[in-house]
Amino acid sequence: MPRLKVNNSVFYREPAISQEEISYPDGLRKGDWKQEDFIKDIEQDLIDNPAAEYIPKYQTHAQIYERMKGRKHWDDLLHKIRHSLLRYYTKEFELEKSWANVSRENNQYGNHTHPCDLTVVYYLKCDLPEYGTYIVDEGIMIPSVNDSLLIFKPSIEHRLTNMPFELAVHPQYHRYSIVFDFNIDKSTNPDIISK
Repeated sequence: MPRLKVNNSVFYREPAISQEEISYPDGLRKGDWKQEDFIKDIEQDLIDNPAAEYIPKYQTHAQIYERMKGRKHWDDLLHKIRHSLLRYYTKEFELEKSWANVSRENNQYGNHTHPCDLTVVYYLKCDLPEYGTYIVDEGIMIPSVNDSLLIFKPSIEHRLTNMPFELAVHPQYHRYSIVFDFNIDKSTNPDIISK
């Protein structure tokens, strides 16, 4: 799988994750999800569980996976992410937090870090790759790629790239991503994550 190293920062990209056959509890198969199923859930969640006013516009309230747990496509996505983490880390991780971001008109996503051990971004619908994840300290843009994961250390300052209003007002350009923050499972991994 692609590995990108920029100075001291390492990023892993996994493409076409829904198409890879991996072992699920019901056997070896591809992920069972469609883009539109997630989009429908995210849009409804923005209505049903509005985030606090200090949260960027069009970001869901935290713990979206907990609210969606039991829906096959959400469970399959988390299972696939856990499978992918085993490719790069010898630690076991537990899910700390999850949310979805939607890029559309009037977004103001800012620079930030996450207080956890590992972040995974799932690029659900991102038809304009130039509106990916900007890595502040490195001054680089990591393009968004539909149906891919980006795995990185959350202490790296980053931001979702805001679209210009002229693009963002058109629904076909809306960008959807789902973020999963993980911490090392301290019950099975007493030491800290290797750098």
